[in-house]
Amino acid sequence: MNYLSFDIGGTNTKYSLINYFGEILESGSVPTKDKKEEIFQEIKSLVENYKEKNVELTGLAFSMPGVIDIERGHMITGGALFDLYDFPFKKELEKFIGLPVELENDVNCVALAEKWIGNAKESKNFLCMTIGTGVGGAVFINGEMVRGENFSAGEFGFMITDRRENYEEASLSMSGSVRGGLIQSYAKLKGVDWEKLDGKKIFELAELGDKIAEKVIEDFYNSISYSVYNLSVALNSEKILIGGEITTRKDFIEKIEKKVMEIKEKTCPLKFPKIERCKFLNDSGKIGAVYHFIKQQEKREK
Repeated sequence: MNYLSFDIGGTNTKYSLINYFGEILESGSVPTKDKKEEIFQEIKSLVENYKEKNVELTGLAFSMPGVIDIERGHMITGGALFDLYDFPFKKELEKFIGLPVELENDVNCVALAEKWIGNAKESKNFLCMTIGTGVGGAVFINGEMVRGENFSAGEFGFMITDRRENYEEASLSMSGSVRGGLIQSYAKLKGVDWEKLDGKKIFELAELGDKIAEKVIEDFYNSISYSVYNLSVALNSEKILIGGEITTRKDFIEKIEKKVMEIKEKTCPLKFPKIERCKFLNDSGKIGAVYHFIKQQEKREK
């Protein structure tokens, strides 16, 4: 069985041909269109391309931004994809292409990839946090994804991480994201254009002795650490897995772990979860989307 899996982001749509065991056979990327009709046409073109290669597709799996009703395959919200808000994505795409379709929130897909063939394979209780443009999360308890009353459990990015008067700036998605917590924070203090910076550059400036860069990085790590601490005492998981390109920094997990333990030693006698890096990076969403597809189709067949 082969699945065409998509990770649809605000800028680019990554796709992979993935087999039943989660193995990636080939991959590609295309710019994400703004309108649903254009998105559907792009998907159809890719499907037809595989048909021309005589590749039989079992179905289409999607990792998507926003809040998703997975039973109906309905997009309640869609992150930066505003044309997909309140949209019956599964129903309309199946009608348009003629293949089974399943979709799931992007960070939930990261957690599903870890549960399937990643670092949470043997864990029943774990959390997943992703750090990038914003901050997302997913919760597994007793071997099941926790979705919440309105399919929006795990939205860690909305947590408030400090006492700033501006609540938006105090949210984890601002203070603990690469864009807000590093790039925009540094640009604001230096009076420069944030769009000309990236996270890697700020770390390089800190290594060269830039005190503002050093302070911004410290605040960034603190925001994430406060949130990890709070999640640890609230949910008592076995592991907290952190994903995103920034976690490839050799000392990233070490710094978060050290700060969390500093707070714990002064405040809490409880046993804390292991803090680990997610096994998969840019492929996580696509792998998890396939696992979600398999499980949803099994449920629908019963």
